[in-house]
Amino acid sequence: MNSAVIKEFVQAVSNSNNAYNLSINPTSVKILDSPVTDPTTAPTPRPVAPNTVAAAITTTTAAPITKALVIKRVIFSSLLTDFTSDLLNPSSTAYINRAAKIKEQLTPVFKREFPSFKFLEVKSFSNGSIVNNMDLSFSSTSVPNNDQIAQVLMSAAASIIGFDIEGSFLNLNGIYSSGVSHYISPITASFLVLLSWLLSSQWP
Repeated sequence: MNSAVIKEFVQAVSNSNNAYNLSINPTSVKILDSPVTDPTTAPTPRPVAPNTVAAAITTTTAAPITKALVIKRVIFSSLLTDFTSDLLNPSSTAYINRAAKIKEQLTPVFKREFPSFKFLEVKSFSNGSIVNNMDLSFSSTSVPNNDQIAQVLMSAAASIIGFDIEGSFLNLNGIYSSGVSHYISPITASFLVLLSWLLSSQWP
């Protein structure tokens, strides 16, 4: 590399066509410092192994903490509406509309009374007049007992629209709640009074 540089320098200075007024002794030309390596010809850095790169950028993400839920099955009867077979089909308009009414009106009630309440899900309807089956989900950190749920449900009976809640038939997690068996909504009471009057008027 150095000898080639010296040769090029001597030829350039000795060329008769140049404008230099200089004469040199070719044997006296020396290079004191070696030339800097041309970056374009520098050796390519050794690539880093893929697993080394992956290890360098790997981060650890903490797994989300999932709180357990406790589900309470609640069954109540509605006496003021006749059961129809389409309520057995979750895709029918009658089923969808009734489930929406129950969910929209009772969800705010349970949210207000129980901070641990998460959601309400209507599961099915059955005959008698209409038996409504629903699940209430609560955070496992604070779950109300059956009597508390029954009292809240029956307290809402007076203000709901589109369905009624009969207090004489209320089942929570397979346990009949007798503590509210004597509570009926004003609408139901009026209906029963009217029914009693109609029946008594048929007797002499």
